[in-house]
Amino acid sequence: MMKKLTRVEELERTRKRILDVAEDLFMEKGFRAVSTREIAQHAKVTQPTLYHHFKDKESLYMVMLERFVLSIQKKLKQVSKDDMAKAIEEMLIILSIEHPSSIMLMMHDISLELSEENKYKIYSIWRQTYLEPFMDLFERNEKKHLRKQITPEQAARFCLFTLGQAMLSKGNPESLKEQFKTHVDIILYGTIEN
Repeated sequence: MMKKLTRVEELERTRKRILDVAEDLFMEKGFRAVSTREIAQHAKVTQPTLYHHFKDKESLYMVMLERFVLSIQKKLKQVSKDDMAKAIEEMLIILSIEHPSSIMLMMHDISLELSEENKYKIYSIWRQTYLEPFMDLFERNEKKHLRKQITPEQAARFCLFTLGQAMLSKGNPESLKEQFKTHVDIILYGTIEN
C-alpha cells in the first residue's frame, strides 16, 4: 500500500512538475513563445494552481532558471583544467548538451521580455554560471596562452559567442564536437601560421 502524501508533499510535487515542464518548454521554445496556459496544460494543472505556486510567467521563469543553472555549474566545475584545449572543448560540449535551445535565443528573449530587476539577476546568473568558469580557465593559463592585449574576460566571451554561433547551426552535441575542436584550435592558436 502506498503512503498517502501530506498536503505539503503534494504541493511540492506539483511545484516540481510545473518547474520540470516549464524548463522543457522554455528551453525548447524560448521565453516569449511559451504561455502559462501551455505550461499548465503540459503539467496537468489548472492555471490557478500554477499561479498559486508562481506569481506570473516571469517569476516562474526566474525560479526555473536558477534551478536549471545549478546542474550546469556543478558539471563545469568537474572539468579537469589540466589541458586547456580539452577543458574548453569539454565545457562547450557540456553547455551544448545542457541547452536544448540556443543561448543566443534565450538572451534575446530575456532582453525584450523581462523586468530590469530580473534582467540584472539573469546577467548575474549568466556571468557566474557561464562566463566565470571560462574566465577562470584563461586566468589560470594567462601567462602561457593569452596575448597581452586579450583579457581572460574577452577570451571567455569569445568562447561563449562561438558556442552560441555553433548552436545556431542546429547540430546535435555529438556533431558539434568536431566543430568545437576546430573552434578551440582557432581560439587558442589563431588562423595564421607563425
